Amino acid sequence: MFDLSRSIEDPALGYVFSVSAINSAIVPGSQRTAAAAAASAAMSTVMAMGADAEFQSISGIKATRETETYRPLGMNNRSYQLPTITSFDDLVLERGVVKKYSDFTVWCNNFINLDIPDLSTYAAGVFGVAKKIILVFLWDRNKYIPLMTWTFFDAVPKSIEYSSINAKESNYAVEKITIAYSNFFTTPTPVPL
Repeated sequence: MFDLSRSIEDPALGYVFSVSAINSAIVPGSQRTAAAAAASAAMSTVMAMGADAEFQSISGIKATRETETYRPLGMNNRSYQLPTITSFDDLVLERGVVKKYSDFTVWCNNFINLDIPDLSTYAAGVFGVAKKIILVFLWDRNKYIPLMTWTFFDAVPKSIEYSSINAKESNYAVEKITIAYSNFFTTPTPVPL
C-alpha cells in the first residue's frame, strides 16, 4: 500500500536503498532515454528477485561544474565566472563480505584482473573494456516505489579493497569497491497522489 499521507515535499523518512548493474549494450539511445529504460528494467528485476549488490553505504554521488575566471579588458573592478567542464567523483560502494555469489563482484574482479570471459555479452569500449550502467534506487520504507533513482553511465571498476584481517578482533570483513563513471542522471519519483 502506498503512503498517500506523505507529501512529495516531505523528506524521506525510513528509507532503504539498492544497487543494480546492467550491461551497457542492453540500453541503446540517448542518455536520458537510456536512463529511463535502464531504471525501469532494473527496477523490475530488483523488485522481483532483490538487488544483486546489497551495500551498506554509498558515497561519491557528486557532480561539480568547473569555472574559469574571465576579466574583460578595460574593467578592473569586475570578473565573470564562465562554466567549463563538469567533473564527477568516483562512486564508492561498501558492504560486508558474504559467501553469497554476486555477479557484481565477479564483474569487478574480472575487470580489474583483465579476465573478461566473453566480450560479446558486454558493451565493448576502449580495448574491449566491459562497461555497465549502475543504478542506485532510494526506496520508501515499504519498498514499493523508488523515491529517487541515480543512473551512472559507462561505469568501470577502479579498485576493490578489503579491510584488514586481524584474528585478535571480532570485526566484519568489509569490501570497498570504487567505480569510475562518465556522468549520471538523477530521476525523482514522487509518490502518486
